[in-house]
Amino acid sequence: MDIWKFYDVTHRYHEVCNPTSRAKLDELVGLLSLNPGSAVLDIACGKGELLTRLAERYEISGIGVDISPYCVTDAEQKLRERVPGAQIQILNMDGADYSPDQLLDLAMCIGASWVYKGHRGTLSALKTMTRPDALILVGEPFWLKDPDEAYLLAENLTRDKGRIQA
Repeated sequence: MDIWKFYDVTHRYHEVCNPTSRAKLDELVGLLSLNPGSAVLDIACGKGELLTRLAERYEISGIGVDISPYCVTDAEQKLRERVPGAQIQILNMDGADYSPDQLLDLAMCIGASWVYKGHRGTLSALKTMTRPDALILVGEPFWLKDPDEAYLLAENLTRDKGRIQA
């Protein structure tokens, strides 16, 4: 099975392809306090929920980038339905290959630091894309408690200095 089809099936009923709640997403959107027309980039945007909420609340312009054609289709449909006049473009490509035409007011990569080979690479890449006074938003899922060794073994995961690595 195509890996992106697999993820499409597993995330079919998820608004966001990361573990979070609507309340936390709403709180995050409120904290960003963007100006209308702010230029925003979302690397690995998934189904575009965060970009859509930002467009609804702040009338931003933006670009979402995702490697999954299924996520891109879902994101485009969501934008058409909820904010039909939004100045947001969704691109189907590897986020690591994207380079903006202008410096951004906000660059985000939520749950996908693997795109730039980890947190350091992600922060470095996003910094080159933003204005000096811009916001950079990076987030990753994490364990609330350490998983059992049996789970790690079954999933072929290992411990790495307090973190879990695939």
